[in-house]
Amino acid sequence: MKMQNKIANWCLVLFFLWYGLGAFVPSLMAAPINYIGALLALGVAVFTFLGM
Repeated sequence: MKMQNKIANWCLVLFFLWYGLGAFVPSLMAAPINYIGALLALGVAVFTFLGM
């Protein structure tokens, strides 16, 4: 397995975990903290693209 794909998979898992917990804990989706979800989603896109 390539390193980029492994990082992309971890970003994907963490993104869905973050988004799922945000449905139950609204403070996770507050203004300064919601950038973490955006960074994880961007990490999935970038590392998936680099892994091809």
